[in-house]
Amino acid sequence: MSVPFLSPGQTDAAVPRMKAALVPELVELGHTAIAQKIDIESTTYGPTAESGVRKFQEAKKLDIDGFVGKDTWGALGVHEPVVGGPVVHPAETVGDGKVIIAAGANKPGQAIQKMTLDFIAGMAASIGKPIIVTTGTNHNKMTSSGNISDHFSGHAVDIGMIANGGTDDSPVGDRIMKAACLLAGDSEAGASAKAKSGGLFNFTHNNQRIQCIWKTKIGGNHHNHVHVGVRPA
Repeated sequence: MSVPFLSPGQTDAAVPRMKAALVPELVELGHTAIAQKIDIESTTYGPTAESGVRKFQEAKKLDIDGFVGKDTWGALGVHEPVVGGPVVHPAETVGDGKVIIAAGANKPGQAIQKMTLDFIAGMAASIGKPIIVTTGTNHNKMTSSGNISDHFSGHAVDIGMIANGGTDDSPVGDRIMKAACLLAGDSEAGASAKAKSGGLFNFTHNNQRIQCIWKTKIGGNHHNHVHVGVRPA
């Protein structure tokens, strides 16, 4: 028996095994918020799992590179031979360069809907820089409240703070949240207030139902990313 060397963005049958070993380790280390967002059943090693691996590697004093090789597999309690080596999976750029979909953000064959990408591109134009989507369809089917996630159908994205140059509850997230609310039809004052206070907000605008979430634990931890959902009204 052997296990593959896993690289961020890679899709492999061994990825769920790695995640299943990683999640309880993260909980024990106090990183429950990240652990809860990892889709164990997905065979794609996406950005959320990579963030968890990096936290785990830091705690175990391993090289913090996100790659799951011999040392990281071993620290996870798997001591089988490791085959293969690192592979860099490129991100995908859409919307005339305004939106960057991180490697592993989507499940294979399940793309983010065009209307959602167009909305994110509009946000990027508003803030004057590309937005990196860290989670698209590579997400649990059900939300923490028991509802079917808009991610599952390609109608929602998460915009992670670390990937976009911010930190938890940071001004970077405030700007992204404000841009989302403005594009959803909110006023300048209303969008600024919502970005500052945080919360879950639903809008209906241009025949679209838009949901913006930031700086709250409603529906999961949204202090480290802005969630934007866009679907037909």
